[in-house]
Amino acid sequence: MSGAPSSDGGHLVGVLGGSGHARVSPWGRVDPGHVSWNLDWWIGADDRWHTPASEAAVRQSLVEGMPVVRTAMRIPAGDAVHQVAALPDPDELAIIDVTNDSPGAFVLALVIRDAASVEIDGATVYIDGRPALRPLRAPSRWATGLPDVVQSVVINGDAIDGAFVPVSDPRGQAAAALLFPVSHRTTFRCAVALDARGMRGLDPVTLPAPESVVRGWRAQLGRGMRVELPEAALQDAIDGARAQVLLEGQVPGAGPDVVAALEDWGFDAEASAAWGGLNRRERKQAGGRRDPSDWEGVRDLAAGDPARLLLAARAAIVHETRDAVELFPAFPEEWRGASLDVREAPTRQGLVSCSVRWHGDRPALLWDAPAGVTVRAPGLDRSWSTDQATGETLLGTVGAG
Repeated sequence: MSGAPSSDGGHLVGVLGGSGHARVSPWGRVDPGHVSWNLDWWIGADDRWHTPASEAAVRQSLVEGMPVVRTAMRIPAGDAVHQVAALPDPDELAIIDVTNDSPGAFVLALVIRDAASVEIDGATVYIDGRPALRPLRAPSRWATGLPDVVQSVVINGDAIDGAFVPVSDPRGQAAAALLFPVSHRTTFRCAVALDARGMRGLDPVTLPAPESVVRGWRAQLGRGMRVELPEAALQDAIDGARAQVLLEGQVPGAGPDVVAALEDWGFDAEASAAWGGLNRRERKQAGGRRDPSDWEGVRDLAAGDPARLLLAARAAIVHETRDAVELFPAFPEEWRGASLDVREAPTRQGLVSCSVRWHGDRPALLWDAPAGVTVRAPGLDRSWSTDQATGETLLGTVGAG
């Protein structure tokens, strides 16, 4: 599993509390919000030009499950690796790092499409009249025109060497390919404005690395409902989905599943803000009760919509009935003997936490629930229940009763 993509097939990158964001397609194209243009990438290697949108050997993942999108494309004797991460300072922007993980040099083409105009001043690229891109240096070659023409010019080796000539199209169909040589085992960086007004002057070299963005997101996710599950791939998918729904909740038009997932996982402030964008029907849908999920169904959603994954995972971990809170209503056989932890799961009565440990083939349950709540664990022992707010008990074998 590579982390859960958004419902339209791309991953969101952005910063919490910000208004800017971008969607990264399954092959690495960056579509900033609030603008019409987008930014693709091609690689000119020793054998030919490689366009990720049409290549079979393209793999995409989220770095450690966080909103840092890594797209790797196979080229002779190695990979071209494209990473996208969002930063809040000095302006809301994304950094694109393209690493040449091969023994030979290649040419990177940053491809702007669907623009009204493109011009360059020094190393700053102006799109639709605003400073939108800041690569490490000015391009060594370039091509402009309609998209099909630009691709043909680049692939045929006819890109222009010299001062960039501005291009414009009143229909918003202007395209430009900016070419940059990249030595073997080195990384080329470009900053991309996520604010429709553009970006101020900056040096991309001074911006934090994607690893710093990952650490920042890890810190942000240290709140709300947290789980520690014995499947690393599923854990990464859930962590990534938590980050994705936080970003989706900031985007205008976030749907009821996103709002429900934010509520289910304890992101109250973000859920409240997104709730105001729902109509009456969507609010009813967001407030609906979800049935317990089986874990195979949860796993099936790990490569799909992040909000639906979180809703299903929450229902499989903590489920509320009219008279009780059920911990692990279903428990996978393959998790026998493995430790699990759930922290601060929100319920109507308050926060619930629990842990599962093992004594031989018998599960030991530790729980912490609001006073007056009946707690059950039907996936661990169907015969057990308690009205005690906190405690620890040794249950029968999984599913006993």
